[in-house]
Amino acid sequence: MKPATLGEKLDAFIAYKHSLGYVYDTQERYLRHYRYHMEETYPHLDLPDKESTDRFLDKYQGQSGGLYNAMAPLREFSRYLFRLGYRDVYLIPPKQMPKLYPEPPYFFAEEELCVFFRECDLFYMKNPGPGARCRVMPAIFRLLYCCGLRPKEARLLPAKNVHLAEKYIDIIQSKGPKSRRIYISNELATYLTDYDSRMSGIFPERVYFFPRDRVKPYSVQSLYYNFGVIWKRAFPEWTGNLPRIYDFRHHFAWASINRWAREGTDVNAMLPYLMRYMGHNCIKHTLYYFRFVPDFYADYKTLSHRLNDRIPEVPDE
Repeated sequence: MKPATLGEKLDAFIAYKHSLGYVYDTQERYLRHYRYHMEETYPHLDLPDKESTDRFLDKYQGQSGGLYNAMAPLREFSRYLFRLGYRDVYLIPPKQMPKLYPEPPYFFAEEELCVFFRECDLFYMKNPGPGARCRVMPAIFRLLYCCGLRPKEARLLPAKNVHLAEKYIDIIQSKGPKSRRIYISNELATYLTDYDSRMSGIFPERVYFFPRDRVKPYSVQSLYYNFGVIWKRAFPEWTGNLPRIYDFRHHFAWASINRWAREGTDVNAMLPYLMRYMGHNCIKHTLYYFRFVPDFYADYKTLSHRLNDRIPEVPDE
């Protein structure tokens, strides 16, 4: 039997990741770039080696995020090949992985949110753009704000997983093979029902709830671009870095903790449910937001040590 080419090995690896429940779209994009690089520059190689890998990564030097996103799936691919018995495969040393320093989250003021969504509705009313963008963008931004989903979860949300009459959404393919059900408010359900009705007339039997066309979702770049356009129009005098669409998720967690504190709700008792709703695999990821709530900042470290051993199981339903 003819040995598998590097491209065939990459295809098998990506299929393996998908079979585990990972969406793996960003990683797949970088691996496709790597495959093109190898086929154009090192067509004789059927395994990654140091020279070809270093040359591929050279284009990402100076951009820590891009370099990390390129290196991480390559390391996973090499480890996968090693487990299959390919002992000559090159594995990027862990110490070469760039350190990521995420930007601090931005928490929106209520006035900012009102201005943003008002501008969002006005802009797409006057500039409908291609396809159903004028319907999709206002709706997906509201879902992200109201429910704290990851942008990928909203962008790739299958239409069949949205149950508006029952007021819940099933998140099946998320970060890792982790599924959950999130319940939505009456107000959001009413808004999305109207949106869904209009979209059904534009793209009957669409695959995604927020579609670019009948079978394709919007790209992550499109979401970030459209968010930036609306923010700049809403706040033309803004200076410095813009908030990011992911900040809707940060804001959801922060606002929930603040609301419970104001209402006198036992925040410790609510944390497991917030963790489950947001799809966190570890309570420390949820506790991260405590440091931004003044009433809880002093207790953050104590809570982070205690709660790992005290969090009860939360039902899937």
